Amino acid sequence: MRLLSVASLAFAMSLSSAAEAEPNVLYDVLMQDVLVNADYWTREPQILSASLGFTQILGVPNLSTSAEGQAANATFGGAWEVLSTTNPDPALRAYTSSATVQGIYNAYNTTVVGAGGFPVVFSWPVLPSTVDGSDFEVTLNTGERIIADGASITPNLEYNERSTVVLVSQRFGNRITPGSPGAVYPVRLTIVRDATPLTLVGPGGRKRLAVGLSHGDGTTPMTGYYAGPTLCAAKLSVLSSKGEGGPVVWSGGYTPNDGTALYGKKAQYRLRVLTTGGFSPDGVRSLYPTEFASFFQIEVNDLDGRHILLTEPNKTYRLKAGSIRILGLADLSVAQSSYDDSYVEDHDNQIDIILQGDKAVMKRIKYVLVPSNTSHYSPFYNPGGPGNNPTPGVVYSKPTSFIKQAVTIAIKNPMTVNYGARPQ
Repeated sequence: MRLLSVASLAFAMSLSSAAEAEPNVLYDVLMQDVLVNADYWTREPQILSASLGFTQILGVPNLSTSAEGQAANATFGGAWEVLSTTNPDPALRAYTSSATVQGIYNAYNTTVVGAGGFPVVFSWPVLPSTVDGSDFEVTLNTGERIIADGASITPNLEYNERSTVVLVSQRFGNRITPGSPGAVYPVRLTIVRDATPLTLVGPGGRKRLAVGLSHGDGTTPMTGYYAGPTLCAAKLSVLSSKGEGGPVVWSGGYTPNDGTALYGKKAQYRLRVLTTGGFSPDGVRSLYPTEFASFFQIEVNDLDGRHILLTEPNKTYRLKAGSIRILGLADLSVAQSSYDDSYVEDHDNQIDIILQGDKAVMKRIKYVLVPSNTSHYSPFYNPGGPGNNPTPGVVYSKPTSFIKQAVTIAIKNPMTVNYGARPQ
């Protein structure tokens, strides 16, 4: 597969020169220091996960919904979804998880062609203005050390999120399976000091430099072509819409998408799961709010010691501790009367399971499970997955395996922080 033609490079360089001559207003708006009810996940800051999700599909020249755009996408190994929708004009994101050169420039303030995406998940939210590619050093299995070309909080756009940074570069690795000749992949990520050191905000609003934090043992492959995505945290709290939404130019099409917006007054609690990257049913298609039963289970330890699996939405489970009902999923996109494959969600790495019921039961929730390829359950893929029409011979990122993630009960203390003033 030819990754970068001379024409593509020339196109990218001309776009870069033109774009960089003007201020990147979209990027500046995105990276303002605003945290509203933003989740933190541990008492002390750490990197919860870091891995190369996929390669080559960020910054695809001439990408569009046309036949020519689809052909350009294939050149870079991007998946292309076959849609069954009656929507006459589906968005580009419904067809592919690849991104245009201009789209990456808008979100990362850098021009790349055929780059990979490398999500880094922190246990505290970041101060967006301190996020730069120069904060992140990636060590490869070859011994080479790479500084990211760009970094951004996208698609972690909402003011109550922002604990994940995605890095972009062509040089993070390839699609050859680790252990095979020629395989190149990350084995360690380290936060290094630059002119504006990466800063995290934790309990009580206290700030901490992230410099020196690292992830990876220097040997185990950190790539989606070795292992599928997983969960790295889960937290149950009383549902709040505070901090929902982000800069309108970025999130206007996806919000409001919180539990109240989708389920109204019935929504009482939010079980938020934090993933290592975007989760998709096939790598391209959006997850629907109605799909809890296809992908998730919740385990509750009842008063009599029984471990009860909650598997069905819109069913009231009556336990000895009380009753509980799963309403569905949220933090995806706006409510619709029905969902088909033209539906496009925010594709960030947080999914909310919305619950109704008694506090006594909520406090006894122990785990959220992603059964993946067991029984009637389906796996998730990150955005490097195959879509529903994979090209023969093209390597795509791997699906999830069975996941069992412990849940932190944060009913009394929601474990959130605020910083700055929300734009009016």
